[in-house]
Amino acid sequence: MTVLAIVACDIAPDPAEPLAGIALDVAFDTDTVIVLEESPEDSIAVPGIFQERAHGGFLLSDGQLPRVRSYDEHGRLEAAFGRFGVGPFEFQGIDGLAATGSGRVAVLDSRQTRLTWLTGELLADTTVSLPGIPWRAKAIGDDLPLDMRLGGVSGGADDLSRFHRRPLMLHRLTENEVVWSSYTWPFLPAERPYWNSIARFSFDVAGDSIYMAFSLRYPVAILNATGDSIGEFGVPPPTFEPVPVFESGAFGPGGYGTQIPELLGGRSTISHIAVVGSYLAVVHGRFRSPRSGAAFGAYHSSLDIYDRHTGRKLYEDVPLPENSQILGGGRHLYLLADTRFPPWRIVKLSLREGSPG
Repeated sequence: MTVLAIVACDIAPDPAEPLAGIALDVAFDTDTVIVLEESPEDSIAVPGIFQERAHGGFLLSDGQLPRVRSYDEHGRLEAAFGRFGVGPFEFQGIDGLAATGSGRVAVLDSRQTRLTWLTGELLADTTVSLPGIPWRAKAIGDDLPLDMRLGGVSGGADDLSRFHRRPLMLHRLTENEVVWSSYTWPFLPAERPYWNSIARFSFDVAGDSIYMAFSLRYPVAILNATGDSIGEFGVPPPTFEPVPVFESGAFGPGGYGTQIPELLGGRSTISHIAVVGSYLAVVHGRFRSPRSGAAFGAYHSSLDIYDRHTGRKLYEDVPLPENSQILGGGRHLYLLADTRFPPWRIVKLSLREGSPG
């Protein structure tokens, strides 16, 4: 399969075929396995959002509790912050997490449409009300690009108009103010009935470049630091089974919740993207079949690796271990070895020397 790459610098795509279906330990070296330290009085319910820190450690939110924790590079617990509530520096949930260039920590709470700033040591700093519902955040220096659904005029007219507009999804905050908005929703709700409830966005940053992926279709988009589109790349592997476009009215009253898991069982999605040095990992997931006994949702199944400078696909359909999950990137690719049970182990992976790149 030839990789389609359209990048701002007009570099022609390399015609070489990617290596397909090879084992994870053929493509990656395991640098170390981190066992997360837990406080007996403050145990981790489920690992949540991961963020590598500049000094070598990392941040990790709790996937069920309103807590964020800081660890050193060996997984030793440094600090923790957060409790459930609606007061200052309290959370209904944690939906985004980022560490800025100066070391401050940004925590997003979508239920309260709020940004909470913590110090690098996870001490309370500032709370900021946002003009929309935030979901994900990264950092470019001390600025925050974030995925946010901007608020609108309430009422029937607005409910109707949302089916006839493409909202902007990515917004950059400078000193807590939105300075630009970009990356239009790729379809009208009227064109893709029911997709709104299952579609997700992933994005990561490297330098001044932002990589955006819409979970239900290709390609990956590239934006610059001012939100301008500067290119795109990526094609799905042959095993990618896309989610179908449903006709309006395909599900009867009350039938959506029971029928959609059956129809999506085994279908594919882009579950996550992660910048790892000069590479981009595109993580594929598959929706669980309701017969499997597991909770319905997309689990991580495999990944593709691209040279993010040229768009060339290096590896395709590298299978991930069962019940594992890619947490994020940075200097390494970080893999949660088992999403079900503690002790929570994070595997630090590095692309092997002599890769196709």
